[in-house]
Amino acid sequence: MAGLFNTLNIAVKGLNAQQTALHTTSHNISNINTMGFSRQRVELKADTSYTYVGVGQLGTGVKLVGVVRMVDDFVNDQIRKENSALNQYVAKDNVMSQIEKVFNEPSDTGLNFAMNEMFNSWQELSKNPESLNAQSIVVEKSKTFAETLNHMASQIDGLKGDTVSNIEKNALDINSLAERLSTINDQIFNITVKGQSPNDLLDERDLLMKEMNGLAEMTAKFDKWGRVSLTLDGKELTAKDNPAKLSVISDVKTNKDGTVTLQIAVGGDTSKMEPMTLSAEEAKNFKAGSPVFYNADSVTEPKVTLANISSGVIGGNLEAINEIEARIKELDLFAKGTAKLINTVHKSGVEGVDFFTFKKNADNSTGEPIALNFSVNPDLLADESKVATGELITSPEGDGSRALAIANLRNTKINFKDVDNLMDNYDTDTMKFKDATGGVTMNGSYNNIVTKVGISTQQASNMVKNEEAVMTQLTNRRESVSGVSLDEEVTNLMKFQRGFEANSRVISTLSEMLDTLINRTGI
Repeated sequence: MAGLFNTLNIAVKGLNAQQTALHTTSHNISNINTMGFSRQRVELKADTSYTYVGVGQLGTGVKLVGVVRMVDDFVNDQIRKENSALNQYVAKDNVMSQIEKVFNEPSDTGLNFAMNEMFNSWQELSKNPESLNAQSIVVEKSKTFAETLNHMASQIDGLKGDTVSNIEKNALDINSLAERLSTINDQIFNITVKGQSPNDLLDERDLLMKEMNGLAEMTAKFDKWGRVSLTLDGKELTAKDNPAKLSVISDVKTNKDGTVTLQIAVGGDTSKMEPMTLSAEEAKNFKAGSPVFYNADSVTEPKVTLANISSGVIGGNLEAINEIEARIKELDLFAKGTAKLINTVHKSGVEGVDFFTFKKNADNSTGEPIALNFSVNPDLLADESKVATGELITSPEGDGSRALAIANLRNTKINFKDVDNLMDNYDTDTMKFKDATGGVTMNGSYNNIVTKVGISTQQASNMVKNEEAVMTQLTNRRESVSGVSLDEEVTNLMKFQRGFEANSRVISTLSEMLDTLINRTGI
């Protein structure tokens, strides 16, 4: 009903509304630099009016509808996807940049320089084949070449191990974040079911989703309570009961009986390693660094299944591992081809020895890079006089034809992918190899490897720049909706302050009117 007390009630509701608006504005200003925070706004509307007989509808003041987040869900979804792509290329670029430093070409300490020095020493030996000093130089230059190749293979193999360790950590982070998100889901439900809006929890939920998508792109589904369900390759990570756990294959070993033993870091935790032995056919798709879902208790399904991840930090690291393995394979072929070429000329037709050997073997049965075991024959290191120089073992003085033939190998074009059949193109009488169709020289083979590294590194770097530009654009779009503008919030402060003061003035006026009504009227 109309009257002073009803008007007083309207003024009180106005005070409460302006006070809540001031509180929300203060909250926005306090979180202006908070990562993932979305500005909030108080929604007000006129309260339900009533009918006053003889007059009509009279208002009853303001009603506080709620406090809402200012968000654009479409933009947030795009940000999560692009963040996944950005992190993928950043991770790959980081690893490729390290591979590029390992090759370190062109330089005076790289393999190309050492290879040229080795062939130059053979050239000098051909001019003075009886010189023990020249033979010693050949051995030492060749040793430097071999050790440089060993060091490169060791560094690249070590980089692969570091990348696998990174994937293990990424998996551990995903599982940890999934647990936190599951807890946030429960808190969101407990508040939303009461009809309230858990704005800050929703911001935290979105931030966790972005972080998880940065590690691996996932599929998100929201329910009516604001809870989110994240799935990775069809496996739900945030399930209430028995959520999927991402694990990683840390190591793969081939056994003597042909079976393969996988070492699985359960949940990405290297302190919880589980061995699993599979047939070669079953294990063909698994390798060190492969993300998997592992269920030791599974009866109806395989206990370990491959998780297909192509984006995020994990996706970038997996691409980097593929690059590393490809480069190691090419270095191994380069090492086998080099040994085959020089050994064939060094000992063919004479009772000579292999110039280069492999410390363990050249079939890669140990799993180590072949290039890591490449070495000058220990017999030559012990006795440089065994270095063959002439056409025959008892060649006349001044015959450096064999040393010259080895020096000329730098210009021989061979197929390094078919090193086991190199002898088909070798002429024992002339001590020369026929150039293979489509073949390349030793320098050319190595330079091809370096070129591939450079191209992959440049591509990854370019993609990082492109994705950063896209992310900047999307972030700006988000900030235009969800970001806190200090100027706007200060304006709101002044507006709500004036509203509070005006409602206070109404109450003061009503107080004077009531005083008049009570104390100055009557008998």
